[in-house]
Amino acid sequence: MSGSDVVVAHGAFRFALAFLEIDTSDFGVNVRVRIDYLGVHQTLAWTVDHLWIEYDALRRFEAALRDDAEAWLRDMSDYPVLHFERRSTGEALTINPANDRQSSDGAAVLVRLEIDSGAMQALHAALSDFPKWW
Repeated sequence: MSGSDVVVAHGAFRFALAFLEIDTSDFGVNVRVRIDYLGVHQTLAWTVDHLWIEYDALRRFEAALRDDAEAWLRDMSDYPVLHFERRSTGEALTINPANDRQSSDGAAVLVRLEIDSGAMQALHAALSDFPKWW
């Protein structure tokens, strides 16, 4: 996960966000997201490159991680990329949640992970500590 701007490790969950290219119009940023899950019996490594995210979407995602039961990270086409949920039994992350507007063509993976409570808060803290230009 070296070379990433925002890195979080919380239990078996690892998250890395790298800012690759900045839109000079202050509209958004091209990012790479990497998620690793290092469980006792299962591991997962998932990466998406060249994902364009609006700055407003990043701000909403950061605030929702802190304040809400759900936090969505959406790309510039408004497709959900990540969905975090805070429940009484713990937290969960869905990678590539289903969306009615998404095409059924092509290879897409949908993964749902049970993550340790506090992962959303840890990710919020890492995002809020990152020096922002937006």
